[in-house]
Amino acid sequence: MSKREQTRSRILSAAWQLFTENGYEKTSTRDISSAAGVATGTVFSHFPNKLDLLKSGLETKLNNLLIETAKSDASTTPVDRLLHFASALYPFYLSQREFSKVLFKEILWQSQSLDPQLNAFKHQLVFGNEQKLAYADVLMDVYFMTLLAGLNDNSEDEESLITKLEEKLKFISTR
Repeated sequence: MSKREQTRSRILSAAWQLFTENGYEKTSTRDISSAAGVATGTVFSHFPNKLDLLKSGLETKLNNLLIETAKSDASTTPVDRLLHFASALYPFYLSQREFSKVLFKEILWQSQSLDPQLNAFKHQLVFGNEQKLAYADVLMDVYFMTLLAGLNDNSEDEESLITKLEEKLKFISTR
């Protein structure tokens, strides 16, 4: 890894740590540069703004989690595959509930940066079958709406969210 890549990685790690500890809105780029041991200008030479740091951090975390989860995926249907991945992703979001709410608030209208990752996941869900991409869209809609409802309800845990997702998926699969 080049020195530039190491610096970028250090900035990203420091930012993610501060975002989860202090909250996205309360973390400044000055805080991030200090924690990463770089000048504030160095942060901006790697990331145009704080939102790009958030998006890059999310992309990195999700990519790593998806790669690990895929290793244990033996599902044979799109529904089973989605449930398998949800069982890894829901705990990720719920373990940092407040941060996840901010994350979705900030990223929701910036989805084009995550579109390549989402589209790749949709293809993976339907085993690359182009004719079933609309089905993958519906599955992802149910996944995200269940997640957002769970993040909003502090009494929800990962097990109850998976159960709700499973019930919804069963309902739409029988139609």
